[in-house]
Order: sequence, then structure tokens, then C-alpha cells
Amino acid sequence: YSSLLDSIIYICMGQMGVIQAALFSRNNLEIPGLKLVRNLEGFSLDKKTHYVLNIDSELIDFFLENQMCFSLDELRDRFSGEENFKIIESLQPSLLVPLIAKSQIMGLLVLGERIQQENYSLEEKRYLTDIAHFAANAIHNAVLFEMSTTDLMTHLKQRHYFFEILDKRIVQAVTKGTKISLIMLDIDHFKQINDSYGHQVGDEILKSISATIRSGLRQEDIGARYGGEEFVILLHESDEQQAYEVAERLRQTIEKQKHPQARSVSVSMGIAQYDPELDSGPDDFIGRADNALYFSKEHGRNRSCRASRVQGDTGRGA
Repeated sequence: YSSLLDSIIYICMGQMGVIQAALFSRNNLEIPGLKLVRNLEGFSLDKKTHYVLNIDSELIDFFLENQMCFSLDELRDRFSGEENFKIIESLQPSLLVPLIAKSQIMGLLVLGERIQQENYSLEEKRYLTDIAHFAANAIHNAVLFEMSTTDLMTHLKQRHYFFEILDKRIVQAVTKGTKISLIMLDIDHFKQINDSYGHQVGDEILKSISATIRSGLRQEDIGARYGGEEFVILLHESDEQQAYEVAERLRQTIEKQKHPQARSVSVSMGIAQYDPELDSGPDDFIGRADNALYFSKEHGRNRSCRASRVQGDTGRGA
């Protein structure tokens, strides 16, 4: 999804000769609006400004009705008092290009200063409108795909999608010799948390830990909700030691977090690197990581254990 948004920006920057571009995009998994995430080039952002456009506004309705490009000056008299316009105006763009698909606004492309500092011709505006049409449909399909493969509570990937990616990564590991590792993660005493504080508190803890997992992932890594309070992380181009270091950083971060009712929460983890000599497929691979997780839980919890060392107990980390 992020790569798609980057592609839209770079195509328009190259074709229009602009040195600044940003994209407010639709992401139904997080917020009901258009959010400026990391897909921008050249603009300086104010850390105090919340760059989210409300889709229930006169400005957005205007874009839906007209479906064409507009300069800031063309919109100023009519929308200068609207919050959406103030957010966009703070970037000082030269042109706004709405991305519309299925009668919905999927994004807003904001183009800044041009290299030649010239106005946009009618042909260029038509070209951008065509690009916006195709881009909007691509974003619409991408959002639907994200929704169909993502657990809506945790915003991590669903189990079935994780297995699809795992199969592909194992093939790559066998044919190309790439290193992949798994981290299996389980929340310690989660049933007790639910029984003591209620399922609503349990759900908030699930969301908090999931957010911590997501924030620590690279674009090529996959984090998924494996079931209940158990999660799995597939790390690309990572050996067991590197995965262990990731797991320990994650464990320590979660341990330091405070929750209003349940106070501190800990997790146990098992780590395994794919080994063609030991793993005939995903089941063996997951099984070794799961055994390491079981070892962690049996030896005091709140620890990470490597599959290669499940026979040894060398302290908190093994």
C-alpha cells in the first residue's frame, strides 16, 4: 500500500517537474479521513499540526462534485474558514488533485513548487486528472485488500494471510538462500487479566501490544494475530540472533508500558530461524518457534528463548 502511494507521488513529480509533493490518503483501517502519513517529498511539516482531513466537509463535497484540479487561490474565497483548507494551506501547494473512485474520495494529491515555476496548462491538468482517476481506483482496491487481510482489532495481519506470505518466503529461503526468522509471542496470564479486569481491558491491552509490534516492523516484515492473545512476526533477511534482539527490544518495551487498570503486562516469546535441514515446511518451522515459546513460559515467563537453545537455561534470555 505504501509503495503504491509512493509510486503515485513520484510519477506526478517526474511528469510535472515539481520538487514538492504529498498525498493525503484514505485508510479505513485507522481513521475515517484522509491522512498525510509518510508519503511526502519536499514539504516541511509542523509537528503541532494534525494532518488529517475530515471527509464530511464542504471542501471534500466540492471535490466530489467537480472532480478536477484546483489551485489554492481558486478555493481560498470559498473555503478559507474551513479547517480542511487551513491544513492544506499550511503546506502552500501550487495545485490540489483529488483522487476519486466509486463516488468516494480516496486521497488528495498536493503538488508544491515547480522547477520552472510556471503555471499548469489545461493539458497538464487533464493529464493529472486522468492519473488521479487510475490512482484512486488502485487505492480503493488496495484499501479493500488491506481490510480483507487485516485483523480489525489489532490492525495486524490475519492468520490466513500470514501463511500465504510464509509459504512464499520459505520458497525464497530454499531457492535463494535468504534468511527468515519467526517470533512467536504470547501475553502472559492474559486469562487472568480478562477475569480480573474484564474483556474491555483485555481488548485495550491487545491493541496496545499490537501497536507496539507494528511500530517495530520494517516494511518487508509481517506481524499477524495468530489467535487470541498470541501473535507471530515474520522477519525478512534476519537470522536467529537478529530476531532474538528484535524480540528482546519488543519484550522490554512492553514490560515498561503501564496500563490504567492492569498496570504492567509482560509477554513470552519463542524465536526460530528457518533451517531447510530441520524444517520440511511451515509447520515444522512454526513448531520450533512454538516450542521455544513454550520453554519461555515454562521457565518463568517474561522472557525470549531461541529454538536453537531450548535445552539450555541461561537466565532471562536463552
